[in-house]
Amino acid sequence: MGALVSSFADDAARARILGAYDKAMAFWPEPRGQQDVATSFGSTRVHTYGGGPGTPVVLLHGQNATPAEWASNVAVLGEGRPVLAVDRVGEPGYSTQTAPVRTADDTANWLEEVLAGLGLERAHLVGHSYGGWVALNHAARKPARVVSVAAYEPPRALAALKPGFLLGAVAAMLSGSEKFQQRWFSGLIGDTGAAPEEADAQLQLSLEAMRGFRVRLLPPPRMTDEELRSVTAPVLIMLGGADRAMDSQRARERARRLISNVRAEIVPGAGHGMPVKALNSRVPEFWREVEAAAPAGQA
Repeated sequence: MGALVSSFADDAARARILGAYDKAMAFWPEPRGQQDVATSFGSTRVHTYGGGPGTPVVLLHGQNATPAEWASNVAVLGEGRPVLAVDRVGEPGYSTQTAPVRTADDTANWLEEVLAGLGLERAHLVGHSYGGWVALNHAARKPARVVSVAAYEPPRALAALKPGFLLGAVAAMLSGSEKFQQRWFSGLIGDTGAAPEEADAQLQLSLEAMRGFRVRLLPPPRMTDEELRSVTAPVLIMLGGADRAMDSQRARERARRLISNVRAEIVPGAGHGMPVKALNSRVPEFWREVEAAAPAGQA
């Protein structure tokens, strides 16, 4: 593989990371399934749950993470509709990147191929962190299949990353101290309300991935005013009131100023991790609002 393609450090790292991935995925509800979708950027693993007549939901996880992060949300989000959680190419999971993702257009082209490969004509996109940026980027560049976007803490889509966050991330990656890495990640994510065993499994997966996976993805570019103005799908932005990654007040103000159909909210006390109760209550409520307002056959 080329230098611009993400990869495991070696076979031993791959075994450790995928073992941690499987342990974290064990917290997903049953029955669940999986399938692989071929794209120009590599094979993409998709985990599935639920069914029914409701508009499908596509979940997009954060960086250095996997679909395991949605374990506490899947059953609620999948009431009466299919849930499809995408294992993004270039991240430490079962997808296999074969071509570089160099631009925001590349990211949108990859996701469009995934949605087409899944046979999804219309879908709600839900993204956390980097996945939130991916969802908003898609709504700006490939809007035809997007019914709505719900994004929690999308980095650089709405506000710059804080210098302290960037320094902490570099220090954590370079540190040889597992205790320091655990402290930094735990402080960044905050208390999401997930069960302790589940939260610990996800933390251990992130730590293994940080040590043993070489990420060669495009850092999320800042979305321009023009790009945000071009988003016409209904958007729910959720931001952590105690987030260390970006200025939530500034992000909310910019979302409200530039996105025509937006609900931008701050979750008091929440960090960069997704608060289970807030997400599980607000996102389905948002979908009901969107679907009730849509013309017949459009949701």
